[in-house]
Amino acid sequence: GGSFYYHAALVASVATPSVGPERGGTRVSVLGGGFRDAYTLRCAFGSASAPVLARYVDASQLECSSPVHAAGSAGVLLSMNGQQYASSGAWYTYQAAASVSHVSPTVALSEGGTPLTVHGGGFSSASESLGALTCRIGGAVRRAVWASASAVVCNTTRGAAGEARIEVSNNGREYTSSGVRVRLVS
Repeated sequence: GGSFYYHAALVASVATPSVGPERGGTRVSVLGGGFRDAYTLRCAFGSASAPVLARYVDASQLECSSPVHAAGSAGVLLSMNGQQYASSGAWYTYQAAASVSHVSPTVALSEGGTPLTVHGGGFSSASESLGALTCRIGGAVRRAVWASASAVVCNTTRGAAGEARIEVSNNGREYTSSGVRVRLVS
């Protein structure tokens, strides 16, 4: 004799953030209900991806690290036993990773309010509609306005004079790491 455990179906309503880069590695919170702590708790992003460990947060939240996946939408599948997976109702969209190549103008007033056009690639209009397209100028995070897949516009905030890095995120969580800088002057 062995033991069998029966669990109610895991139900998820949303994955947040709901978008991330194809390279994976995004910490995704899966919100729903009926979650129980188990060492065999797993998430899969689409039926073609390898399952990943799920971290139990509480009965209504799990965390999973998105695996590498081709661009496009993937259903988040959940499993209590690491063997049988069920569609959870949550979806995650893979996008090309954003990159920043340069900014114009390269000098802005430290009092804030200067619109900066950030050039690069992989900027997502879908991310803007979700409110997740953001710029980080120094330590300040601002919503970005999508101009094209290769340009977004961000307004500076009040900050100390000096150099500040400017990075972009399509999901409000993971930012580019280009090292492009803008000079803030008083």
